[in-house]
Amino acid sequence: MALLLRLGFVFFGFPFLQTRWNLREDGDGYGAIAETIRQGHYTDLTRGPIYPVVVAVAGSPGTVKILQAVLDTATCWLVWWLAATLSKTGRSRSALLAAWLWAIYPFAIWRVAFLNKEVVLAFLLAAYICLQVIALRHQKLWQWLAAGGLLGVVNLCKPMFLAWPVVIIAFAILHRISFVRIAGLIVAMVLIVAPWTYRNYRLTGGEFLPVATERGGLTTFIGNYQPTLGLWEGPGKPRWMAAVAEVESAHAGDSVVELDRAFYRAAFREMSEHPLKALKLFLRKCGRFWFESAARREQAGAAVIQGLYLSLLIVALWRCRSWNLETIVILTLIGYVMLMHALSYADLRFSLPVMPAVCVLAGFARRASATSA
Repeated sequence: MALLLRLGFVFFGFPFLQTRWNLREDGDGYGAIAETIRQGHYTDLTRGPIYPVVVAVAGSPGTVKILQAVLDTATCWLVWWLAATLSKTGRSRSALLAAWLWAIYPFAIWRVAFLNKEVVLAFLLAAYICLQVIALRHQKLWQWLAAGGLLGVVNLCKPMFLAWPVVIIAFAILHRISFVRIAGLIVAMVLIVAPWTYRNYRLTGGEFLPVATERGGLTTFIGNYQPTLGLWEGPGKPRWMAAVAEVESAHAGDSVVELDRAFYRAAFREMSEHPLKALKLFLRKCGRFWFESAARREQAGAAVIQGLYLSLLIVALWRCRSWNLETIVILTLIGYVMLMHALSYADLRFSLPVMPAVCVLAGFARRASATSA
């Protein structure tokens, strides 16, 4: 069912809506980056390499969308497996409900028709969570190494998880996990990321850039620009565009990396000059992460859908209040992604990678006894 729904939207739903809603299937320009890979002069510094390589190998947008539909269906299996693993009873009805929640999740179905990295990132992050749960449960060194290696791949897709090992270290201190295993995770992650970091060092003539800028400075500046309440679209858009142009003109001639850092500094100034407004905006963005898209399209429907999924999550967590370490780690990862986006730029689209984890835990809403203590 998951595969049929996704392929159906790719071939019928998206073409129907594309002209009516003026949808852009490649708004982030991944097709152009992929073309440089095929031509052998890949010098882009703005995006991590995983998704552009996927687009380059697939060749055409249609093939990319079919591949994403298959990959997102595989995510559905990962959701089922993880929910069953966390269950006391093994292959429970709760695990099946979790898988169904992802199979019919409208925003997952929607996203497969676009050339964005969220579908691939959701699959990789779900796979990492599965490996991390195995490592936490069995505490074998090779499992921690495997989890760290996959975490490195996740960062090559989106480098916002480079700080996640700091959270794992905190868990290690609180729960007396061997630091040899934590070190194995960190070393494995660094070994996966390091070759790309060295490539960036050579390409930029000595700049330290672990993976890519991801235009994080720009989006952080826009997301924290208080006169427009951190909104990308809307009547205030010309205002933040003028502010962006002002920063760019002040740093004309700077490299991509230097300009990205200039935007971070400008965002920090914006927050430090008006800290109370920055705090209110931060709290607003925590809500936007779950409920609002940049286009602000079909907001009522989005609120109903997200409200239903988050309500199931809350019910499941309430019914089984003595959470085990694996559940706490999963919840913390969900919160980590939300807070990282609330500090920069928040959008419903960016919640997609953690929604498989939400579905896993929400699946236990029907039967609290299914979750492990």
